Amino acid sequence: MRKLLLLLLAILIAGSMWLLLAQNPVSSSTSIQAKIADVKDYKYYLDKGNAAIGKDMTKLDLVIVEPIEMQQKYIDSAQKSGTLVYGYINAMEADKWNKALYHQLNEEDFYRNKQGEKVYFAELDSYLMDMTSSHYQELLLTEIQKQIVQKGLDGVFLDTVGNINSYLPQDEQTWQNEAMLSFLQQIKKHNPELSVAQNWGFQTLADYTAPYVDFIMWEDFSYPVVGKDEWSLDMMQKLVHIRDEFGTQVMAISFEDATKSRALAEKFDFKFFYSPAGSYYNTWQ
Repeated sequence: MRKLLLLLLAILIAGSMWLLLAQNPVSSSTSIQAKIADVKDYKYYLDKGNAAIGKDMTKLDLVIVEPIEMQQKYIDSAQKSGTLVYGYINAMEADKWNKALYHQLNEEDFYRNKQGEKVYFAELDSYLMDMTSSHYQELLLTEIQKQIVQKGLDGVFLDTVGNINSYLPQDEQTWQNEAMLSFLQQIKKHNPELSVAQNWGFQTLADYTAPYVDFIMWEDFSYPVVGKDEWSLDMMQKLVHIRDEFGTQVMAISFEDATKSRALAEKFDFKFFYSPAGSYYNTWQ
């Protein structure tokens, strides 16, 4: 009789736990955040793959690729091995090389300075864009659907978010930050299971986007640049607080002094990648 009662109690507990899980399922965001938190080795690469690169991708915890360039077979192979794959999308700039997207732009999609002029980055052959343009947001959402979602990638990596703080006048940053927040909300609305990451834009992250961002990248996290810089050291502490509150991890990339840079990154439990070629990510390193 006692055994029967224990069995019934066990069934009742199991049923209650199942009901609790059904009502409060573990979200994919929580799951992917746990995976990102465990990342040890990652790479950032924006060119085509080959057999050797494809094999290396299967050994990584996370890789950021240019989905227009990277072949689907290498993406699929990496994911089957457990590698998280994120696809690059340029958020605040329009690259002229991406002709399919560039030719869809309207004049109101381009950011214009107080003189009414477009802002052109000659080195990158790109233009600064206006995130407050609903048409531009729709183009990016379509691009994400085509290049990220339909190709089955784990997340979208939004580059140039930091342009808001770096290139826009102070009195215009709020409008663009609010538009960026709205854009991220639209991404999650259309694809709630898609992970979102951003490059730079620390203040944008702190004030607006942190609840939607699973990791932020800090390029040129090089000891000679950030090791003794008061602003940088303060920002490292702020990013730790953001991580504690929202689970947003930090992906640090160093361009020089790999040993000291890695030690500094590990001090704050930031993920680390050394890129001796600097911000040129077209060579597999």
